[in-house]
Amino acid sequence: VALGLLLAWPAPAGAFIEEIFGQAFGGGGGGGFQFQMGGDGGPFEMMGGGPRRKKPKFPKGVPKDVAKAMSWMKGTEWNWNNWRNVKFEKDGTFDAPTQDCHGGMCKWSASADGKVYILWGDAGLHELQVQGQLPKEQDQAKLQGLRMKGRRTSDGERCHAAFQRVFDFEAAELERDLYAVLGLPDDAEEADIKKVYRKLSVKYHPDKNPDEESKRKFAEIRDAYEILNDPDRKILYDTGGMEAVKSHEKGQVQKGEDVDAQLEVRLEDLYNGGVQHAGLQRRVVCRGCRARPESPKCRVCSRCPNEVRMAHVQVGPGMFMQQQQEVASKERCKTEDTTIDVQIEKGMRRGEKLSFPRMAEERPGQLPGSVVLTLQLQKHPKFERRGDDLHLALQVSLRESLLGWSRTVRHLDGHTLEVGSRGVTRPLQVLRVRGEGMPLRDDPASFGDLLLRVEVLFPPQLSEAQRAAVAGAFEQDPPRAEL
Repeated sequence: VALGLLLAWPAPAGAFIEEIFGQAFGGGGGGGFQFQMGGDGGPFEMMGGGPRRKKPKFPKGVPKDVAKAMSWMKGTEWNWNNWRNVKFEKDGTFDAPTQDCHGGMCKWSASADGKVYILWGDAGLHELQVQGQLPKEQDQAKLQGLRMKGRRTSDGERCHAAFQRVFDFEAAELERDLYAVLGLPDDAEEADIKKVYRKLSVKYHPDKNPDEESKRKFAEIRDAYEILNDPDRKILYDTGGMEAVKSHEKGQVQKGEDVDAQLEVRLEDLYNGGVQHAGLQRRVVCRGCRARPESPKCRVCSRCPNEVRMAHVQVGPGMFMQQQQEVASKERCKTEDTTIDVQIEKGMRRGEKLSFPRMAEERPGQLPGSVVLTLQLQKHPKFERRGDDLHLALQVSLRESLLGWSRTVRHLDGHTLEVGSRGVTRPLQVLRVRGEGMPLRDDPASFGDLLLRVEVLFPPQLSEAQRAAVAGAFEQDPPRAEL
């Protein structure tokens, strides 16, 4: 009858009774029943007509994060005090079957020496030590038999936990150091990554090493290279770790804004082609500084802009939901001068746009936008470009316009050509020189034309002798009809 009555009680009462039994058998952080509602410093505050839980915070001196050496614990499940199982989530949430841990209200962290810290609701802080040698990686078979022992700090109540299983294999994978897998520093260049991969893939290839450890090592090397050899996934890994790579694979990664800028080029650059250097300042994520902030190269780095992450948010008494939240970034950033090598192809035109992917400002967990450069043409002192043709204005004297003339023109690449006329040249006459214009954009071996616009310079006045000479040289025109 008593059991029937218990099952008939409303859900809150049932949860309350469940917690009583759980505490009695070692739950809630090691035994002993505690219940608080309101009061100064308690875990509840009244808001909107109902209790809203405060987010737990580790006390001073306790690490807030899980040390890299303890990342193997992420995604593992342990039996607590021979009572029930608890879970160590990858995001630092401690999941226990008690009411005060619902909605991500319990947390855990760990230091590199194997100490584990748990904030368990009303029961407060628990400190445990992993027994024996610390595992170097998350291998479920090797973790069997692993235990932790410790105390609840508020009253010294003893507690212990025994490893049960890995429930989230991806959690530890998110902590993988891909550069370490290849034996490279985290600022290794593309050529070095390719070189080392070829060497290691031959060394551990299953055809030469049929043992299981070599197969595992080969797969690890291959997986690391596939990410570091892909430009998008590599920069996501460099700026946000494996978590950003996994989000990208699920289509959940945001792309940063593109940056538009102008690049001034000379007409000679568009004629000859070549490489121009564009300099810009941008924010970059400091590689490796999250894990090793004490590194000398990280001294010039400061905190990155906040990140947007999914978080458990309480929206009412006993009601939680996942929503995007802006949180402080754990990565480090700096501003650096960056040089972009811009390949100018022969025949390019003013206004053409050149895009450089992933070269805009970096932000942790985001795919950087592109730097888009628009070509702006400087005015040339001699030539003017119109389409694929070049235009050149030159001057000849009146005598030359009548008797013939010649000029030597130095072109945009330095070669010279002789231009001129043996006959009479009219004022503002245009002469065309085939194949001496701009190289064609789609066919750089072909060229437009050079057009010469000839201006005839007349003398400001004639002497009497010159007038007589001109009059003797030309017959007088007959009188013209009235216009």
